[in-house]
Amino acid sequence: MEQILDFFQNLLDTSDWPPRWYCGTWSDFHGWLYILSDIAIWGAYFAIPVIIIWFIQKRPDIPFLPVFWLFGAFIVLCGTTHIIDALIFWWPNYRIGALTRFFTAIISWVTVFALVRDLPKALRLKKPEELKLEVEKRESSENELRSQNELLERMFSEMNHREKMIKELQAEVARLKNAGS
Repeated sequence: MEQILDFFQNLLDTSDWPPRWYCGTWSDFHGWLYILSDIAIWGAYFAIPVIIIWFIQKRPDIPFLPVFWLFGAFIVLCGTTHIIDALIFWWPNYRIGALTRFFTAIISWVTVFALVRDLPKALRLKKPEELKLEVEKRESSENELRSQNELLERMFSEMNHREKMIKELQAEVARLKNAGS
């Protein structure tokens, strides 16, 4: 427990370690390759969640939305570990690095469990071809119903017209009977 308290009490203290430049024999090329690679990875890892958030805003109806948020958090934390690694060349805060890696590990496993939970559901989603076929069947059924409805309306109209004609004929017959008597 004492080590844990010490860890958090000295979270921002870097006096226990030298900057990474002074650990081992880094050539300028090797060090800057490491640093620039970490910065490039960090940039991509921060751009990806921005794109995911933009996508979510455009399609808030997307299934499995929590998984997208978990991916975003996972990617941001991964990127954070890379920028901290780059900064350690000048600011050797290995405690912050360790804590960031710990949170990255937690969110990584939460994401794994969410994927294990949701992937079977995602695999049951209909494929675009299946949805297209279903839409075509429904449109065909709607067209058939529309045609049948139009036929029924014409038949009903004809029946009304015939009924009207029959009533007119009955009235004419009754008038003729009355006139002949």
